[in-house]
Amino acid sequence: MTVLRPPSSTAGVFQPTWGRGIFAFLLALAGFFLPQEIPLEWYPLNEPGTDINYLEISCASDKTGNVEISYALGQRGHQPINTIKFPISPTAQTYTYTFPLPDAPMVEMHVSPPGQGGTLTIRQMRIINRRSEEIRRFTRDQFQAEHEIAGIAPSSEGWKLTSIAGATSPSIRVELRSPIIPVRKDHRNLLRCLLSTGYLTMMLWILLLAVLFTFYRPAGWRDLLAHLGFMACLALFFSVVGNRGLIRNSVHYARYQPPPLAPGLTLEFDVLTKSPAMAQLFYDTGNGFNEPESIRLNYEPHQGLQTLRYTLPGKPLKALRFDPREDEDQLDFRGIRIVDAGQNTRAVLPLNALLADKQIAELKIDQNQLHLRTAPGNDPITLFSAAALLQINHAIADQPTP
Repeated sequence: MTVLRPPSSTAGVFQPTWGRGIFAFLLALAGFFLPQEIPLEWYPLNEPGTDINYLEISCASDKTGNVEISYALGQRGHQPINTIKFPISPTAQTYTYTFPLPDAPMVEMHVSPPGQGGTLTIRQMRIINRRSEEIRRFTRDQFQAEHEIAGIAPSSEGWKLTSIAGATSPSIRVELRSPIIPVRKDHRNLLRCLLSTGYLTMMLWILLLAVLFTFYRPAGWRDLLAHLGFMACLALFFSVVGNRGLIRNSVHYARYQPPPLAPGLTLEFDVLTKSPAMAQLFYDTGNGFNEPESIRLNYEPHQGLQTLRYTLPGKPLKALRFDPREDEDQLDFRGIRIVDAGQNTRAVLPLNALLADKQIAELKIDQNQLHLRTAPGNDPITLFSAAALLQINHAIADQPTP
């Protein structure tokens, strides 16, 4: 049998040489530094773990339009790709939307309600992980008007963001107070880079071999192995180019150094009250309840949702007492939590953490709210349960040292 071979000129075209390899490497190196607005991810993680962050927002609108949430990652500022945009229609009922976030440090966030005078009512907005554990909760005072915003006002549902009449690009800045950094982000980004680059390398290698063996037949095993290795190198070089955005972003985010977080914890109450009054928190560090170890705060003069914040001492507590107000009235608590100086949620306390002690006429949980009604008198008292106190002391013990 006579074997037909292509002309030697064709064989020379596919011949592996050091010069061709260096030229391909330099060409790939130059391509690696070209900008890539949308990083390619050819092989997403099948089991990414439970530490990936999600943005969860429960909201409603009085007009048809779009809601946009944009964010900045690292120190690169806002980019169009880092925008969540979803349509919304008029409804009185709030709906919950959940969006995955990239494995990168989030340093800025902006919210755009519907334009043309539309109002977006936010019941809650927070960062959670795949276990639905709360990482950060945003409150009304963190929303600051930037452009074409008529007002940010409290409501019984949460708070309302209203654009001005004729607004086309309303914008509200959300104060993050500290970067939002996913746990184990560098590990997952490394896996993405390795898997995506390996997958793309295999695809390119198969395509190059298909072209090679269409026009060339190797002369022996050594020649075959030389061509296989050379094509594999070419595929690897240019798969790195294809994944340059993913690789460069991962390196950039891994180098990010967040500012140091100051020690200190805050106890927060999300509460609705019908009239302004004073609320007082007593903490027992070993000397019983006393005025010097207490904090007084006044409720805001409105009937919308508000957040009370009490600074906690930096040492374990023997007991914790909360006096909700000084007179007879009704209060509804939506949430109780411990946050650090960067506004990260360190512990979410159950609503049944508050126990009636004195002059409390009613204390019941209904539809994810704690309804508290004080009895006639001037000194209503609630105490924190032992389980809640244990959560608080764990959070205090886990604080960073100054």
